[in-house]
Amino acid sequence: MPVRLIAVDDWRLSSMTERQLLELEREGLLRPCVSSSRPEWIAPAADHREPRPPKGYMVSFAKFHCHGLGSPPSHFMRALCHHYGVELQHFSPNAITAAAVFPAVCEGYLGIMPHWDLWLHLYWGELYHAPSGTTGVRKPVRAGCLNLVLKTGKAEKPREYIPVGLMSNNAGWDSQWFYLWNDDDLLPAYNGRLIPEHPDHWRYGVVLAHQPWLDPILDALKKLHEEGLTAAVVLSAVHHRRVLPLKSRPLRMDEMGPGVSSRILEACGMSNEAPADDAVAARVRAAVAGDFQP
Repeated sequence: MPVRLIAVDDWRLSSMTERQLLELEREGLLRPCVSSSRPEWIAPAADHREPRPPKGYMVSFAKFHCHGLGSPPSHFMRALCHHYGVELQHFSPNAITAAAVFPAVCEGYLGIMPHWDLWLHLYWGELYHAPSGTTGVRKPVRAGCLNLVLKTGKAEKPREYIPVGLMSNNAGWDSQWFYLWNDDDLLPAYNGRLIPEHPDHWRYGVVLAHQPWLDPILDALKKLHEEGLTAAVVLSAVHHRRVLPLKSRPLRMDEMGPGVSSRILEACGMSNEAPADDAVAARVRAAVAGDFQP
């Protein structure tokens, strides 16, 4: 039975305040507002029932930054927007988590830059429509319509990727929106457009001729899986080192070792102060399913 679409969901009134955004800044998840004429982030005005970002700004969500998004965005994050043809608000929180784990695995455990053909081999895009309360009728959503989903079997036998069990409940995330400075328009500008139908290219995989090139990487991923690497372990390492995987950095994660100058580490977004284990565990549990112990 085909799904019938009806009027879209309205935006939820933003709950984000300047105080909450300052807390994200203090945690290193947002850049500091050093300029009053062009702040890095802006809390929505009380009369903004739906986003009205100033020129040069886009709409982001607190959970995106807690799950690995940073400014300026990485090349991989920019590639995702370009490939799927979406704006930042179209990603779901789970999509941001999946996107953040992937470069962390590539850089921190494989010692390579995020590999685009590998991404297309492992993941595809799925379109989310909200239930309407009537069977067979769903509503397009203004935010969170794109889920990035591990293709069936890729974390099972034969194991081609690490287990990535994502949260099934991100309740309230879509009311935590605010305005984020879009560095040199590196990400698509906000225009609030809807995506009512599943674009065919969201399901594209890697071209057949490139498949053999992936064999050595897939062998390495299989070994990582066998050794117990999971998305929770990856995110724990990321949060302990205070690195944002979807932030542009001068070094790969595996290059951020002893001997690197504090200036370079600061440019990478890395902090010398590791957060407490319980804080890291809370971040990981908010992103992936299952009980995680640091």
